[in-house]
Amino acid sequence: MEVVLGETPKYQRARYNAYWSRSGIDTTLRVEKDNINDYKAHLRDCEENPTVGLLARKKYITGKPMNYPETAYRNVRYMEKNSEIDTMIKSVNKKIKELYPRTAHIREYIIDNNRVVLDGTEKVKEYTVFDKLKIMLKRFF
Repeated sequence: MEVVLGETPKYQRARYNAYWSRSGIDTTLRVEKDNINDYKAHLRDCEENPTVGLLARKKYITGKPMNYPETAYRNVRYMEKNSEIDTMIKSVNKKIKELYPRTAHIREYIIDNNRVVLDGTEKVKEYTVFDKLKIMLKRFF
């Protein structure tokens, strides 16, 4: 007899890594090796598929206010001092610039303003004249 649990949601690994990255960042405790490994896994997801990685980051890390903002800032700075993480961040930024040379600023705007969500559909929001102006100005500034 075979038990079928059903289909796992798409991008489950990206969600999982972003969720555990936030738990390592947003704490009053010091950063441990496991937290650094979770953050590295999240950055690997961002490097493999930048749009999905950034959507997961928006949903689980930057989309909600931190419970302990002072220590979260300290923990992020501590993790970024790690040379491996620093090179991974640079490679993610480089890959985004290579993949989306002209549309990176538009993708960033769409993700930051919840125009698209991870594994779901939202009602399409109409772009006003001011939204279009913001997108155009973001490219130059």
